[in-house]
Amino acid sequence: MRALLITFGTRDILAPDSRARLAQSAGIAPEAVIEIDRLADRAMTRDVADISRLFSDPQPWLIGTSRPRAARALLTYAEVDLSRCRIAWLAVPFDRESLMREYGVPWYPVIDTSRCTDCGTCADYCLFSVYRAVPHAPKGKRIAVVAPHHCKTGCPACARLCPTGALIFPFCHEAELNGEIETPILRTHDSITAALGDDPLRVLAERRQKKRLIDSSKFEQAEKDRITHSGVL
Repeated sequence: MRALLITFGTRDILAPDSRARLAQSAGIAPEAVIEIDRLADRAMTRDVADISRLFSDPQPWLIGTSRPRAARALLTYAEVDLSRCRIAWLAVPFDRESLMREYGVPWYPVIDTSRCTDCGTCADYCLFSVYRAVPHAPKGKRIAVVAPHHCKTGCPACARLCPTGALIFPFCHEAELNGEIETPILRTHDSITAALGDDPLRVLAERRQKKRLIDSSKFEQAEKDRITHSGVL
């Protein structure tokens, strides 16, 4: 079995024994562990040719990282094909305080495609055109992150409203939003659509008058995030 240790960027600080722990689990020597750093930056720029080559042969892999869901989503976003290999994931301890002290960059969302239903809630809510529906077979279209640079550093507002918990911000310190844990599916698309209305700008302008929101506490927190990190009322 081959082993790969992934970090997302400089704010993703793994436990000092992560390499040794991964090597022991894979049954190999620590020096045989391959390391990939700055995955968030590399996925955004599609600088992943060497990573794609690692998975071109159908050999089993053990991948260690702080937040496996985030790593899978980033690799998918970068169009790295993992389907040829049998992959096991190992969640290794990391320094959460590092994420709380300073936002990791580049800050942008990635989509857990195993959960996304392409409902469009994120695209409706985001005022900065981070998301857009793009052609995709066989469903005809899918919601994609098309402008990651437009995302406002530190703001995970859209992830709070995703009805299936499909949006991941790898550098967020909150376990429910950074891919560290599986979040429950609590809301339906219809209820979110009813909450946001047909015109998200109108709804945002009238948010203080409207009280018919599903899970209002999450919507209010999303609004606080958006205003705090973008300055847009």
